[in-house]
Amino acid sequence: MNRKLPKKIDVLDVTLRDGFQHEEMFVPTDSKLWIANKLIDAGFKRIEIGTFSHIKYVPQFKDILELLKGLPQREDVEYTVLALNTKACERVAEALEQGVKIDRVLCGQLATSEAYARKNMNRTHEELFDEAKKNVKFLHDIGIKKVFANIGTIFGCPIKGEVSIEKAYEFVDRSFDIGFDEIEHSDPDGIAAPTAVYEYFSKVLAKYPDPSMHSFHVHDIRGMGLASYYAAMEAGVSAFDCTMGGIGGQVANIVDNVPVKGIGEYYFETERTGLVETCDFVTMLKAMKIETGIDEKKCYKIEHMVERILGRKLSSFTSSVK
Repeated sequence: MNRKLPKKIDVLDVTLRDGFQHEEMFVPTDSKLWIANKLIDAGFKRIEIGTFSHIKYVPQFKDILELLKGLPQREDVEYTVLALNTKACERVAEALEQGVKIDRVLCGQLATSEAYARKNMNRTHEELFDEAKKNVKFLHDIGIKKVFANIGTIFGCPIKGEVSIEKAYEFVDRSFDIGFDEIEHSDPDGIAAPTAVYEYFSKVLAKYPDPSMHSFHVHDIRGMGLASYYAAMEAGVSAFDCTMGGIGGQVANIVDNVPVKGIGEYYFETERTGLVETCDFVTMLKAMKIETGIDEKKCYKIEHMVERILGRKLSSFTSSVK
């Protein structure tokens, strides 16, 4: 079968949010701003900044408002934040009133596994959809250009195990029906085989063919991340989440030596819990002659500095090649 790949790929760097949420030390605001500015200089046009969740659950983002105020006011750069409940959405509105730039908001964490939904959001599926419907309208009404949902555990759940793929197709329909502009399709378990990814997205894009309505988010726990991204590209997906050094994962259960209220024990006790690594994905796309607008050599320098900020060696094949 002759599968046509996209000519251009949007690489969404989510180091500042998903990457740092798993860190057990608070990353200083100035360090976060340095990374944001360097990402923009390297050519990234879509950056995820942080979350408006309550700081007792995610103290890593106690500086979210200060961070947003310090970002360059660039019309050509899209800033994303998370606001996963009504109170967080109200904080987005308050931030906009203070003049910050927020272009894209994730306001629905809709895991197809009810066990995962209950553990992470303390809601049933129906409660999550009811709240999301209200929040989508609220965010559109205050001027947010793009409101999106995360549909997670599509291919499996770290708590429950196998989840019916039909539930994911149902959630896609329901998400678009209640007004979401985009869905971030997610494999937090890193369990999907590339063949399953291709089949899933082929069906989804046959019904919703506009690429701007979709992005893919894989935690590369089992080493299949790049292959899964390639399979999604073959099916027509053109936007993908990545982090520097492959960092990220479940919200930290301790920050700066203080236990964090919330999720508790980690799902995975492996070395790699984060996403597909930014430098590796950008380098692969360049080798494939697919446009990204990103300078991979500048990516390598950012990854090296993130290592120094965090004080440890990170996981990147390409940034360490001399």
